Amino acid sequence: MIIFNAGAIMATLLAALLSLPFYGIYYFGGMNEEMLIICASWMVMVASFIVREGRLFFIPMWLLSIPLPFVITYMAYQWTGIGVTFGIFIGFILLIVGFSYMSEKKRLKNLRSEKIEFPDREEDAEVYWQGVKDKFFLPSYLKITPEIARFNIRVAEALEKQEIELTTLEAFKTEMSKAGSKRKKIDPTAQKNLTEEIDQKITELQEAKELLEKVSG
Repeated sequence: MIIFNAGAIMATLLAALLSLPFYGIYYFGGMNEEMLIICASWMVMVASFIVREGRLFFIPMWLLSIPLPFVITYMAYQWTGIGVTFGIFIGFILLIVGFSYMSEKKRLKNLRSEKIEFPDREEDAEVYWQGVKDKFFLPSYLKITPEIARFNIRVAEALEKQEIELTTLEAFKTEMSKAGSKRKKIDPTAQKNLTEEIDQKITELQEAKELLEKVSG
């Protein structure tokens, strides 16, 4: 039974890398061991949010990591520490939301000049499907405008030219064609189904790779 995937390994390595400055501060006496552990737990959560594909027992790491800083802080500083940590957490969430919003606005601004290209599927299928997922513009904080919808339809048509099998692609195109219409609303289920189908392909490739590595080892 595979209890973690490649994303979980990447998140762990990233968390260790992000924690290095705190280990340096601790080494030179700038903080105590309790504070070091608290800071490291925050870096685990940050890394898990960055590498959102990480899974432990098929549960997303970012979901598991949310209570970690609070529990560790409470063990060290009780409710006073929890209050401070909660304030930091809210600030962190606002920072992430603000950064994501600005990133989406920036991409929208440059959308007309963005090329529709995908990684080489024959070279690495997992990288290819991740590239496909990233190429669709499915913003979380912006409304789907006709310009965004036309871009997503172009991405879908580029995939069709490559004879890619995605059972949810046609329904997604149909919903994107409704963007800008006052009479027709886009059904978010079509977007969700498409991303889930692509995620399933990525997961299957990751599991196959991990199984092959396990057999080879």
